[in-house]
Amino acid sequence: MTDSSASFTRGIFAGAIHDALLFPFPAAGDGRDERESALVRRVLDDLRALAEREIDAAQIDDDEAIPEPIVHEFARIGMLGLSIPTEFGGLGLSARAYARVFGELSRVDASLAVLVGVHCGLGSKAIVLYGNAEQKARYLPMLARGATLAAYALTEPNVGSDAQHIETTAEFDARRDEWVLNGRKIWIGNGHRAGVIVTFAQTRVERGEQTLRRPTAFIVRPDMPGFHVVGTVRKLGIRGSTQAELLFDGLRVPADHVLGHVGKGFSVAVHVLNGGRLTLVAGCSAGARRLLGEMARYTAERVQFGKPIAEFEITQRKLATLAAETYAAEAMLAELAELVDRGESDYAMEAACAKVFASDLIWRAADEMVQVAGGRGFVKPYPYERMLRDARINRIFEGTNEVLRLFIALNGVQGPAERLKELGGALRRPLQNWGLLSGYAASRVRSVLGATPTLDAPLSERLATHKRYFEKHVAELKDHTEKAILKHRAEIVDRQFVLERLANMAIELVATACVLARTQSVIDERGEAGANHELALCDLFCVDSGRRFRANRLALDDREDEVDETRRKVAGRVSAAAAQS
Repeated sequence: MTDSSASFTRGIFAGAIHDALLFPFPAAGDGRDERESALVRRVLDDLRALAEREIDAAQIDDDEAIPEPIVHEFARIGMLGLSIPTEFGGLGLSARAYARVFGELSRVDASLAVLVGVHCGLGSKAIVLYGNAEQKARYLPMLARGATLAAYALTEPNVGSDAQHIETTAEFDARRDEWVLNGRKIWIGNGHRAGVIVTFAQTRVERGEQTLRRPTAFIVRPDMPGFHVVGTVRKLGIRGSTQAELLFDGLRVPADHVLGHVGKGFSVAVHVLNGGRLTLVAGCSAGARRLLGEMARYTAERVQFGKPIAEFEITQRKLATLAAETYAAEAMLAELAELVDRGESDYAMEAACAKVFASDLIWRAADEMVQVAGGRGFVKPYPYERMLRDARINRIFEGTNEVLRLFIALNGVQGPAERLKELGGALRRPLQNWGLLSGYAASRVRSVLGATPTLDAPLSERLATHKRYFEKHVAELKDHTEKAILKHRAEIVDRQFVLERLANMAIELVATACVLARTQSVIDERGEAGANHELALCDLFCVDSGRRFRANRLALDDREDEVDETRRKVAGRVSAAAAQS
């Protein structure tokens, strides 16, 4: 049994490798069992037929709108009930099956993926996770059959990823048994057309003798007095989807429309966004796979200097790198979906790592596709410029990648920091007591249930070198985490250069572990001789990932402090000059 508080990513910051969380790699298949796999195949067949018959991604982009008939067809084939349990009329898909369907949808059109992702992965999902029996019975059936769309309204003009400090307020009117909400929400997907919206506002809660403000989640509808759609925005990409600004001007919400518990909205927001990150990883991984195919076809057909450009080494580097990194992103997605379905561990950090990796990947892939296409990559009617525009939002959605890197690092250092503080005098004189600290860290690793400093899952001898480097890098992450804590103490929370590097190191290690698990599963199935391609992808990824890890590790050395200080000074001068201009 896996410790429910265990996290593979949190563990490696402490030098502890939770093999059981990622090994063995999930079995192949579109669903949990054959029944679900058959359902997925049916939905995918319907989606492909609909795409061939009615969906014109270029036209959706030009019109900046999704035709209503497509939304109706999505409801008919079950696309609007992917995450809704069967007892409420949905498909009740597992995370694995949901990711499979959503990935295919992302290959069809990014705007349609946003519409479904917001509806299924955020708005409906919040009610599935936190709604009471009455709320589920009232709202989930209508959302599953597409009678209306769901939205998720968190972001505000002054608050993006910091859900704890939203400014919208909610005051309770005991006389009318209603909450009165006041505030603005911006960039709300489906917000102009949704009939069911999950939103958040600060409420007064009693904590002992104190009265504090804490976020609370609410279900609101556009027919409630005080609800206004201010307007929609035009965008760089995903133009067919609509992001709206909402105004709550004395919005009156019945008391029975609190979602979860009063003052516990932050937990709702965090857990729902974890699910949203699974959606993004699925879309980005599938999108990267599509771009790889587009690049392979284009470079095989495009002739320059008397031969296809696929034969030039620079093009081959692009193709090989994209293939290896897509292989890794797909491995991370499969592992994340398995963690979600098992529900036995804390997967928030894995979701963040996978989201950062996959969204960075699809942006690089789209950029390289434009590059290899040359002038054709920059103009219509070729689809490549649209793919580039559509890919850009993924690094911003569901928490910007910068914020998620801080989330990964701060959560990673939290455990070691708390334990190291228990040493008191040793921390006051860290250099003289480094031996004590090292011994304490080693005993801590041994005491973690199911975790050791080594990768103990069965691996082929063919992967032995990668295993050895992985274990070495986990030890280096642990050492540099503890050095950073000792060096910066409480100020570590503000040392974002350091935190970013630690996060980058952790992301590379999580990706590498997923790649090793995936490759081992192929070897188990086909033998080494039948796994030549996957072994090559694994070799290439592990080497490149190790080099990126090393670059971040070297940047944590003391000699980089001077460069970081120069960065601060230059940035300060630039900001000061801008303020005076």
